Amino acid sequence: MSSSPDGTDTTSGPPTGPVPEPTEGTGPAVPRDDAEAETTPEATESTLPAYPVLDRPPVEDASAAESESTTEREPSDPVTSSAATPPSAAEETADDEPHGAAPDDDQADLDQADLDEADLDDEDLDDPDPDDTDLDDSDPDDDDDTVVVRSGDRTEVFPAVQATVPVATAAAADPEPAQSTADEPAGSTASAAATSPASAGSAASASAQSAPQTSTDAASTSDSPEDSVLSDFDRDEKSRRWPRNLLWAACAVLVLAGAYVGAQWYFADRIPRETTVAGIDIGGLSNDAAIERLESELGGIAAEPLPVTAGESTTTVDPAAAGLTFDARATVEGLTAFSLSPSRLLSQISGGDAVEPVTVVDDAALDAAVATMSADLQVEPTSGTVSFVDGAAVATEAVEGSAVDAEAATELVRTSWLTAARPLVVPTEAVEPEITQAETDEALAVAEKVASAPVTVAVADQSAEIPAETVAAAASMTPVDGALQLAFDGELLVQDVVDRTTDLLSDAADAKFVFVDGTPQIEAGLPGTTLDPAALAAAVQTAATGDDRTAPVELVESDPAQSTEALQALGINEIVSEFSTPLTNEPVRTENLRIAAEKVTGTLVLPGEVFDLTEVIGPITKANGYQEAHIISNGQIVDGVGGGLSQMSTTTYNAGFYAGMVDLEHRPHSYWFDRYPEGRESTLAVGQINMRWRNDSPHGVLMQSYIAGGRLHVVAWSTKYYTVTDSTSARSDVVAATIEHKSGAGCLPQSRGNPGFSVTVSRKVAVAATGEVVIDESNSWRYKPQNGVVCDAPPAG
Repeated sequence: MSSSPDGTDTTSGPPTGPVPEPTEGTGPAVPRDDAEAETTPEATESTLPAYPVLDRPPVEDASAAESESTTEREPSDPVTSSAATPPSAAEETADDEPHGAAPDDDQADLDQADLDEADLDDEDLDDPDPDDTDLDDSDPDDDDDTVVVRSGDRTEVFPAVQATVPVATAAAADPEPAQSTADEPAGSTASAAATSPASAGSAASASAQSAPQTSTDAASTSDSPEDSVLSDFDRDEKSRRWPRNLLWAACAVLVLAGAYVGAQWYFADRIPRETTVAGIDIGGLSNDAAIERLESELGGIAAEPLPVTAGESTTTVDPAAAGLTFDARATVEGLTAFSLSPSRLLSQISGGDAVEPVTVVDDAALDAAVATMSADLQVEPTSGTVSFVDGAAVATEAVEGSAVDAEAATELVRTSWLTAARPLVVPTEAVEPEITQAETDEALAVAEKVASAPVTVAVADQSAEIPAETVAAAASMTPVDGALQLAFDGELLVQDVVDRTTDLLSDAADAKFVFVDGTPQIEAGLPGTTLDPAALAAAVQTAATGDDRTAPVELVESDPAQSTEALQALGINEIVSEFSTPLTNEPVRTENLRIAAEKVTGTLVLPGEVFDLTEVIGPITKANGYQEAHIISNGQIVDGVGGGLSQMSTTTYNAGFYAGMVDLEHRPHSYWFDRYPEGRESTLAVGQINMRWRNDSPHGVLMQSYIAGGRLHVVAWSTKYYTVTDSTSARSDVVAATIEHKSGAGCLPQSRGNPGFSVTVSRKVAVAATGEVVIDESNSWRYKPQNGVVCDAPPAG
C-alpha cells in the first residue's frame, strides 16, 4: 500500500482531504466537452476525479511568478489551455466532503462511464503525436493520469505523463510503497504511486480528448521551470541532498588528509631519493647516515689544495689557510623533519634535487688567500716598444695582461670550492699595457721617418751633414706618460757636428788659484764657444720629422766650470797648518820630491772631499818624470821608481793632522827614521799603501808644497776652523839594533840603525768657535830594530 504525501490512501478512492481551490494566476480552466458543460453542479461533484494531492511548502513569491507567467500567455494558446485545473465548483464540492468519505454510487457510475470513454479513445492514444515528448509510450492506459500539487495556498493540476505509466502499473501490482529511481524526480514518483484505478478510470475521457494539448502544455511547463511548482521539487530535493553530500565530502577530505599526513610522517626521517651533494648521492638516507657519507667522501676533497687557473697561469689555494670548512651537518639539516609542505612530499615521490654544500668561511682568511692567489695568477702586460737597430726603426708588439677579479673570485671560491670542476677557472680582467699597440704603431711611423734620410746641421757658416744611420743612433723612443716620445742625445749630436766641422768650438778657461810670491791668488777664467746640446737636439728632431731636413743652430758662450765667485766663497784666506821634513843627500830622491811638490801645489780640497796622495801625485812612473831611488821592500833597502816619495806622504799627513782633517788611511814605516816624528809618519807603496784624509770643515783647503832650505814643505791654506792638540808617549819595549851576517849574491851591507820600540800618538780636534771636540784618537805603533848587515865571503872550495 502506498500513500500520498498528505497521508491519503491511494488504493481506497479519491483523497479524503479538501481539494484546494485554484488560486489566482494558476492558468485558464481546462476545456470540457458539451456534456461536461451542461452538467449541473451536482453532476460535477459526482464526476470529479480522485486527484492525488501533494502538500508542498509554499514557494516564495509563487503568486507573483505565476501571475507573470499568466500575463505572458495568450488565451488562444493551446498549450496554455491544456494546463487547466478542474472547475471551481468541483473543487468546492470536493472541499465540502469530509476526509476519508467513500464516493456514492452515482459518482462511481460516472467514474466508470468516464473510464469507458477513455477506453474508446485509446485508439487515438495508440498513435501519439511524435512531437509529444512528454508522453510515455510504454503504457498508454496511464497517459491521462493527473496530479494535484498543492504548495501552501496554491494548487495546480498536471497530467502525470512523464513518469506515471510505469510507476502506476508497478503500484497497482505491488501494494508496497513505490521507490523513486535515481533518474526520476521525487514528485513524479509520488504522483504515480498515489493514482488509483478508480481515479484513472474517471479521468480517462478527459485525458483522451485533451492529450495533445496536455502534452504541449507539459512541454511548455517543462520549458519554463519558474512557472511550475514542480521545479520546487527539484530545489527541495537539492536542499535535502547537500548535507549528505557535504558529509561525504568531509569524510573524503579527512581520509585524504590522513593519508597525506601519514605519508609526510613516513618520509619525515628520510632524505628524498636522488638528492645529491657535490655529486654524492645521499637520497633515502637518514641524517646521521648522510652526514657520515658526506664526511667520508667529501672530507678528503675538502682538505686537498684547490687548483685554480687563469689563462695559462696556475696555482693552488689551501682550504684550511683560506678559512674554508665543509659543514656536513649543516648541509643535511633541513632535508628531513616532519612537515606538511606539499613540496616536501613531492620531492619524496619525484626525487630530490642537488643540494649545495654548506661552508663555514673565515672572511679575513679567504680575502688574504684570494689576494695571494691573484698575485700568483696575475700576468703583467707588455708595453709596445720602438727602437733603432743598425739605422732602422723596429718595434715590438704590445701584449695585454690579465688580473684576477678579486671580488668575483672570492665569491666563486666561497660557493664552488667543493662542487666546481678542477681546476677552478677564476674570472679575470684584461689589463692594458702602458703603451698600447695603437700608440706603438704611431711611434713606429715617426721613427721610420727619422731614419729615412740624413739631416744637415747649419752653424757658423759651416754645414755638417749627419748620415741617416748616425741620426738614428742618436735617436730613441722613450715612454713618457703612457706614450712613446722621440728624443735625441744632444751631447752625441754635438760631437757629431764637431767631427764634421773645422775649429768650430773654443774651450773655456776655468778660474783657478795661483801662487804669487808664495801667496794664493784667483786667476779669472775665460768663456769659450760651444753648441747647446738641448737646442741642437730640438733642431735635429724638427728636421728629422719634417719635410725640410736642415737644422739651423747657433754657437753659444760656454762659462768656465769654476768661476771666480765660487773660488772666493771657499774662504782660502790663511795658512791653517804647515809641516816640513829634512831632505837627504840623494839628488835623485830629491828630484822625485820636487815633481811631487809641483803636483801637490794648487790642489783644492772642497768641503767634504778627500785628499788622496797617490791620485794627486800619480801616476808614479818614469814616463811621469819619476826615477829610481832607495825604497824599503820586504825589510830591506832596495832601489825602486819613485823612491823617497814616502817623505811627501809623511809631510802631507802631518799637514792634514794639524789642520784638523779626518785621518782615513796611513801607515808608519817598519823602521823608524830619525828625520820623521816617531809614531806620526806615513810610508807609501803604489798599489799597497796610501795616505788619505778628508776635509770636514765648511771651508776649502788649498795645498801648497815646495822645497826650500834643505827641507820639503807642505802648507794648508783655508780659514781657521779647528784647534788641534796632540801628544806622543815615551818609547816602550825598546830593542837595540845588532849586526847580522849574511852571504850570497843578493846580500847588501847596511850600517846599524835605530833601535826598535813602541810608541803612541794622541790627538784632539775641537771646533774653534764652540770648543766642541770632533776628533779624539790615539794611534800606537811598534818599530823594528834596524840591524846592521855584514856580507860574509862565501867559504872556499
